[in-house]
Amino acid sequence: MAARMGAPVLGAICNAGHEGGQSGLSGPVTTNLSTAARWQVTTSYRWQNSYRHFRGDHEETQRIEQGTEVENALHLFDFSLSYQATPRWSFQLSAPFMTVERTSHRNATVTGSTGIGDMAVGAKVWIWRPPSENRQNVQLGFSLKLPTGDPNVTNRVGANTITVDQSIQLGDSGTGLSLDYMVYKSLQRFTIFTTGAYLFNPKNTHAPTGWERVEPEPPGIGYRGYSSPGTVYSVADQYLLQAGLGFAVPKPAGLALTVTGRVEGVPARDIIGREDGFRRPGYAVSVGPGFMFSYGQHTWSASVPIAVRRDRTESVSDVSRGAHGDAAFADYILLLSYSKSF
Repeated sequence: MAARMGAPVLGAICNAGHEGGQSGLSGPVTTNLSTAARWQVTTSYRWQNSYRHFRGDHEETQRIEQGTEVENALHLFDFSLSYQATPRWSFQLSAPFMTVERTSHRNATVTGSTGIGDMAVGAKVWIWRPPSENRQNVQLGFSLKLPTGDPNVTNRVGANTITVDQSIQLGDSGTGLSLDYMVYKSLQRFTIFTTGAYLFNPKNTHAPTGWERVEPEPPGIGYRGYSSPGTVYSVADQYLLQAGLGFAVPKPAGLALTVTGRVEGVPARDIIGREDGFRRPGYAVSVGPGFMFSYGQHTWSASVPIAVRRDRTESVSDVSRGAHGDAAFADYILLLSYSKSF
């Protein structure tokens, strides 16, 4: 799930205050996508290394000191294709591909998964027809998340075939609905923007398959880095909220610096459906710098959100069994993207 900034917002940020770009929407990216260009391809990349354990908002620093932390190293690529049917309406198809490695330092167990994740198809609509004369606009979108990612990834650990941990499964087995929005206001020298998305996952639980136990469990139960036989996963909602400022740089034209705050996480309770099974709810609040650069039909962007608050909240199963679980969070995230319109 992602809330992407579209080309009109990128154009507004990169061209605010530049000559020939006083409307905030007359930069090359915006003009091409909204009028002449019909297609846009985007490749996005996300990297993060989650190893700091939190229970609530308290960091368990002893995990690293004792060498019992579990570490997830994620490389996520997202490939999307967008078709601009009219100046207001566009349609999107996205396909994520990820490779992630999970290391349990207590017993040096390494598991991983690589492959296609859950794809999505959807549409977006601008409230006002671009280009907006008042240099602001609102976009609403919806998409259908399809269960194309494998929710039953297994690895060999010793003589056992095990199901990898929920956090590194390629899919969650659920069909979901994502609603998103994007709002921007372009001023003389900068642009204010906010984006957000919420993924509704109505399916309740998923029971992974593929277990084959030959040897006894290795030592370090609770730190082994994979799931126990009979574990039932909760198919959880997800959310993302971003807000920030983009400042146009005088030279070169098309370059802008950004400061963005974001909140992303998994709620303890879903809006639609039940919350049975195992899940790790929680959220991370991050703030970080970035840049955007548009040239002709090309747009590049990069940002590094740095975590300022992390909270592993209690799940429904935590409350019922009277034990508050933990989760690993990253210190920062690296986000890169490249788009071309034609």
